[in-house]
Amino acid sequence: MISRLFGTTTGIAVLAMLVSSLVTSVAYADGPEYSYIGISYEWTDVKNGMNANVDERYNSGDFTGENIELSIGILDWLHVTGEAFGYLDGSCNNCNTNVDGSFSDADVESIKAGVGINLGLDKIGLSENADFVLRGNYIYAEVSDLNITSPSDVSDDGWSVEAMIWGRISDRADVFVGYEYERMDEVRNRSATIGLNYIMFGSVSAFTRGIIFDSETGFELGLRWQFGQLFD
Repeated sequence: MISRLFGTTTGIAVLAMLVSSLVTSVAYADGPEYSYIGISYEWTDVKNGMNANVDERYNSGDFTGENIELSIGILDWLHVTGEAFGYLDGSCNNCNTNVDGSFSDADVESIKAGVGINLGLDKIGLSENADFVLRGNYIYAEVSDLNITSPSDVSDDGWSVEAMIWGRISDRADVFVGYEYERMDEVRNRSATIGLNYIMFGSVSAFTRGIIFDSETGFELGLRWQFGQLFD
């Protein structure tokens, strides 16, 4: 189990502080970028409707693997997103029960595709460089080679909805504070998250995201190429 980053009380305080800083008007040139492609690696207890602590088939394991993500800003207020997790090296750690009762890793793959709206907070007299973002997503996950009392392959699909405030805090950095609810079969995941995107050079940025408080948590680290300038 990955340790939680903050307790609930501290986590709420951190969220409140970040939200306050995002909605305060600042004078940076641009808001968030919604057209990008990224690759990252993730260590997490919950992923796209999977939760090893709720689903007994997973032996209270956790998930590791790569994310490949794509987002395209279609209109000033509309974007579509897609994510593939684990198709190169996804692992459900200690989720497989061997004949001798020992545990080993199983393979995991999942996809997430959604559509989102992004509305500038300047429309209500707040920051010109921060947006309120609301997304609805379809999610699908498959785990192979599970315990000996279950089918070899288990797959489910479901949905999630997420809301966040996402904005620039400097000429190079933007952050988001968000909440996501995932529903797949009998699993209900609720995650409060924070993320940071920092432009290193040109249109290439380093990206990190984590769950700041919950009984299950995770961490993601990767790179993004922002290509919105191609549409200008």
